[in-house]
Amino acid sequence: MTVRTFQHKVTAVAVGAIVMVAVAALWLLLLRSGVGAVLGLLLVCLDVAAIERVVHSAYVFTADGRLVISRGRFARQQVIAVGEILHAEVRQGPLRLFSYVLIEYGAHRLTSAQPEHASAFLDEIVKRQKLIDDEI
Repeated sequence: MTVRTFQHKVTAVAVGAIVMVAVAALWLLLLRSGVGAVLGLLLVCLDVAAIERVVHSAYVFTADGRLVISRGRFARQQVIAVGEILHAEVRQGPLRLFSYVLIEYGAHRLTSAQPEHASAFLDEIVKRQKLIDDEI
């Protein structure tokens, strides 16, 4: 098996949230008060973390049959054996503003992913599960 990487899908909701937090941080910093400055700096830190998560999230299928979900440099990677995946499906977010892939694995554990090409991501899961079944 080869390594296959899927990039995170950048949605309008994520971009809108990042812009709104940046505007709120700028407004608080322009208030020129101590509390406003502290809250503004906290929002700047939150915005940097959100940008980091959106830009550096990736979903990697490794050669040894694992799915590595990386949600940016500040978060811990999540590693799932492809053979443990019980069910994966595309779901719609609130008000159908975005879609995501819901993955059920192990003992009724759930995680989500937002790959750029959700159908290709699901096809890759099925393909790798068949390869694992063929080896057994």
